[in-house]
Amino acid sequence: MKVIVVGAGFMGSLHARTVRDSRLAELAGVVDSAGSVAAAVGAELGVPAYTDLGRALAETRPDVVIVATPDSVHRPAAEAAIAAGAAVLVEKPLATTVADAEALVALAAERGVRLMTGHITRFYPRYVQVAETVHSGRLGRPVLVTTSTWGQRSLGERVAGTTNPLWHFAIHDIELIQWLTGGVVAEVDGAQLMESASGVATFAATGTVSSGAAFHLATGWTLPDSAGPRWDLKVHCERGVAQAAWSSDGVTSFGADGAEELDCLSWPTLHGRVEGALRLEVEHFLAAVADGTPFLVPPEAAVDAVRSAALLEKACTVRRLP
Repeated sequence: MKVIVVGAGFMGSLHARTVRDSRLAELAGVVDSAGSVAAAVGAELGVPAYTDLGRALAETRPDVVIVATPDSVHRPAAEAAIAAGAAVLVEKPLATTVADAEALVALAAERGVRLMTGHITRFYPRYVQVAETVHSGRLGRPVLVTTSTWGQRSLGERVAGTTNPLWHFAIHDIELIQWLTGGVVAEVDGAQLMESASGVATFAATGTVSSGAAFHLATGWTLPDSAGPRWDLKVHCERGVAQAAWSSDGVTSFGADGAEELDCLSWPTLHGRVEGALRLEVEHFLAAVADGTPFLVPPEAAVDAVRSAALLEKACTVRRLP
């Protein structure tokens, strides 16, 4: 399968490297509206670089397109790829409006094209283990799910112009909560987006899902660059608790300039290859496209996550600190 990646920034370049090293596909090109970005990634990976998606589609005729553009502009690239007949993997969220998300799923169904959203939490072994424990029923029904996701301030500096902690981080927590409980966000008791002139931003919300369980989530970019991201999950059930504490997996580099926590779980580079949850996600998608098997992230689940995020966005209070 020939693959092109649209959006050659941080996540797009990771996807492109993952595809380049895959035995299931061939990286045929990268696309970015910033010519210098596309050229740099293309040169590094030895593939053509484009600034125009239409030209890239016409010249490479890809079987698969991975969309890793900024959150709010996923729809145009995904629509062009679907119209070209390519299977599409869209970085989460599928879109930042319900209308865009529903339109993409409808178009893919109309054209008979495979569409998946990269909700990477479904590919972390520890979250899969929690989900399988909860779904087995041995702990009883979920009563309360609490999640927290914290990233570095430099991430906020990179993405704050096009997104916020709700759409960039909390979408992970929302989809995870809904996967675990089998419900969608039904009632919002409170939600708050806090943005600071210092670059720190947070989002927090509490409410209930349609299956009856309560949820509380808190997320944002508050950490220094020396710290690895922090994700924490607890599922309180009728007869017990399942939890997963996520961080750098305990690997730290101590140097003259300080300590740095190293990623061993999301997309670590091991023996020159991108590994971890991102490789599992991309290779699952490629294999499912090749075999015609179901995706672990159904399109309906991605749309439900967007619907719930939009509900939280509508309910939230926005506060800005000087």
